Amino acid sequence: MLGIAGCPVAKLASFLVLAGIACLAKADSIDDYLRSEMQKRQIPEIAFAIVKNGQIVRSGASGLSDIREKRLAKIDDLFEIGSLTKQFTSMAIMILVEAGRINLDDSISKYLSDAPPSWSPIKVRNLLNQDSGLPEYVSLPGLGLLDKFTRAQFIENVGKLPLDFPPEQAWAYSNTNYALLGWLIEDLIKEPYTKFVQENILRPLGMTHTIFSEGTGPVPGEARGYVIRRRALMPTPKGAASIKADGGLISNIPDLVKWDAALNDLRLLNRKSYQTIWTRTKLTSGRTHAYGMGWYLNQPGTKGYMGHSGNSAGYSAGISRFPGMKLSVILLSNLYPLPAEAMTKHIAELFDPTLSNPPFAPVPDPDPKLTEKIKLVIAALAEGKPDEALMEPEMVLPMKTGRVKSAARSTWNQLKTVDSLTFGGSRVQGTDTVLVYRISSGTQSFIASFVWTPQNKVAQVSIYAEVVTPPAKPADGKG
Repeated sequence: MLGIAGCPVAKLASFLVLAGIACLAKADSIDDYLRSEMQKRQIPEIAFAIVKNGQIVRSGASGLSDIREKRLAKIDDLFEIGSLTKQFTSMAIMILVEAGRINLDDSISKYLSDAPPSWSPIKVRNLLNQDSGLPEYVSLPGLGLLDKFTRAQFIENVGKLPLDFPPEQAWAYSNTNYALLGWLIEDLIKEPYTKFVQENILRPLGMTHTIFSEGTGPVPGEARGYVIRRRALMPTPKGAASIKADGGLISNIPDLVKWDAALNDLRLLNRKSYQTIWTRTKLTSGRTHAYGMGWYLNQPGTKGYMGHSGNSAGYSAGISRFPGMKLSVILLSNLYPLPAEAMTKHIAELFDPTLSNPPFAPVPDPDPKLTEKIKLVIAALAEGKPDEALMEPEMVLPMKTGRVKSAARSTWNQLKTVDSLTFGGSRVQGTDTVLVYRISSGTQSFIASFVWTPQNKVAQVSIYAEVVTPPAKPADGKG
């Protein structure tokens, strides 16, 4: 049994939630970070791997996979991986594209036998790229993660709702898109989506431990899932698994390392298909959104990146890949929710500090009046109230969706009080200008980029927490 950085976890002083943390051995920045996150967030178990040049250079598991049973973490523990499943669904679609059985620019009505007429403008590509305008199903009564429902009930309840926006006019994450892709595959091939994925992806890649949840109870070798209620860890019931294609897979670190290797080697698909998957979503405005068929992608002008997080009832998963560096980080946990993709990205930056964002450097503000408008945009985002006078439609429309309205907490929610806004420069991006600022609020600071259009509006924003760390040598022990 291995702990993080190869530390043995044969004996623990107590079986409290944080029991395994003492076995975080090698006192380097990655172990320090994981130890801190487990303590701060009350994480029962973390399993992770760092893969460089196709080889695992760091891996481990720490904590408890089941608190009540006092079961120690193992590297091959199984976890629900939530929305990482979407990568496998997009792969399945592209296999059928290469076989000539699907055209990405066809209406989904051509393949979905029960699609309502209002969905006819939606293309298969729009489902994959999350720019269809379909409303989120998870928050609808009777269609939640713990609810048992049929395809007919899903189509009836979602189909009677209007689209959040016309296809390709904006981008908004919606699990509905990938739920429909699973049924689209089934209508086309006349067999279960799960069978197609198993026979055409999992089995060829040797992912023998990866299975689909059936929602019927614990799976042998699976970590117990938890949430925090009233500051205490509580076990979660198994999700109903009424839908598979948007988040139904259960996997472990060894199998996901095989998945990463297949992506590195461009297995199962040709190069052109992979390029299609990892292409930013193009909107009717001519701008692109940093998402491609189940992957969040890098912003223009930044290092090549692709990643995603996955959350389900009691579990969190994340993957970050830097193809140009041949570096990937995978993390699985039995606590919901965690910012698992952000955690994997930070681990990658600790392993290779050259991947970190450059330090913010303030410069004289050439247009203080424009900065005052940016302050108004920040206030609108913090309140969750779109300002059509200062925001382009591709930004306004997603803010009106049910998913965004129901979001309990986001980075922008933390910025209802802004202490200072510091200008950090600008760059031209097509006909737009990207404005960079440091936003300070209390003890926190964030770096935000605003895409400012010739119409004097914001079209897109991106934000991340500023992390100030002293210079350190890479965590791989070299240098």
